[in-house]
Amino acid sequence: MITSDISTNKSSTDSGLNLRLLLLCFVAVSPSLGTAVSAVGRLLLYVGTACIFLLPTTNKQSESGKKFQNLTVLVLVIVGYMLATVAWSTVTLFESLHAWTRHARLLTIPILYMLIRNFSEGKTLLQAFAFGQIFVVLSAWLLVIGVNVPWATATASKETYAVFGSYLEQSISQSILVAILWFGRDWIFGPRGRLMAVFGALSTLVLTLGFLKGRSGHLVALTIIALAVMYELPRRQKWITIVIISAVMALTFAGSKNFRERMVSVGSEIAAYSEHTVADSSSGLRLYYWHVSLLAAMDKPILGHGAGSWNQQYRRLGSDKANPLTLSISDPHQLFLLWVVEGGLVGVALLSSLFFYILLCSRALALPEARMLQTIVATLFISGLFNSMIFGIGMGDFFCIGIGIILGIYHKEITEPKQELI
Repeated sequence: MITSDISTNKSSTDSGLNLRLLLLCFVAVSPSLGTAVSAVGRLLLYVGTACIFLLPTTNKQSESGKKFQNLTVLVLVIVGYMLATVAWSTVTLFESLHAWTRHARLLTIPILYMLIRNFSEGKTLLQAFAFGQIFVVLSAWLLVIGVNVPWATATASKETYAVFGSYLEQSISQSILVAILWFGRDWIFGPRGRLMAVFGALSTLVLTLGFLKGRSGHLVALTIIALAVMYELPRRQKWITIVIISAVMALTFAGSKNFRERMVSVGSEIAAYSEHTVADSSSGLRLYYWHVSLLAAMDKPILGHGAGSWNQQYRRLGSDKANPLTLSISDPHQLFLLWVVEGGLVGVALLSSLFFYILLCSRALALPEARMLQTIVATLFISGLFNSMIFGIGMGDFFCIGIGIILGIYHKEITEPKQELI
């Protein structure tokens, strides 16, 4: 009788384990497959988390959850503060709460590393995360060579080579894939898959720089190359990174018409805006959004105007010169300006402290995962200078899920020296 009870309990535990891993694998893949799938993945993650923690047999805290408790507290403080801004937000309660749920996407990070039970599970989920993006890369290469991909849902996918989202988002996520494949080349495809991982990283880099139009993605890709080189060089030789990046930029500029045209257009768009205040180009619109954001931030610099208030402030301060087609946008295409307008200096300071603390947490990881995490944080910071990462569905989920999974690849028995920060 006792044996039977033990057998039944073990069976139910194994079943719960399998369901949990299946859920987490779907969550890991979801941000690569478009905004609709990404939203479903996040919803299932939150619902599944509530169910998992209600089951007494799966209430065990993970190794990474114990290690990064302070990070969990920091995320809760940040999300709690942005919830508090709803109280003084200048928009309706519904609008404010809706915007807060987008800021609260940060909760995905601690949820994931708390659900990942051990080192092995973390690596499995990072492989799933990478394979989701590899599917996108392979689909994009098919579009490049002229093969129709019936599952491509992006607008003008044949011209932009974007598969599910925009070419801007895809260029950034592909660049992150380059970092994962390169730094994880010794294990991401198994012990004999090193050459495959290196080839995957290089081919993805060529696709990003040579064919996609996302200038933010180009900048991120070049940053990842720089970091990869810096990590391999002794301290006294890190200056060689500048030479290598200059050579890569020169070769890409000469060999890729797409890269050349996109880089040249930045200067002309900024010149047009500065001379005639023309805000009808990508760069011009961003400069105008940022200008209005700074004006709004000066009105309430400490606590901000509250969650969801950016659009209202944009209409109030910039509607006279704004393109009418832009009056419905919800963010300034700059993560830190969004937070300073809605959360004030307090909000942007909390967000910045999160970035820095994640870098500190990377020192607890093994070298490959530490470098992955540091690179993703650098990528998030750089792309956040030109886009409202985290706030947007798709890329926001991609970053939070990626960071959460890598933090979950913590092993308490690792005794390597602490890793250098970027």
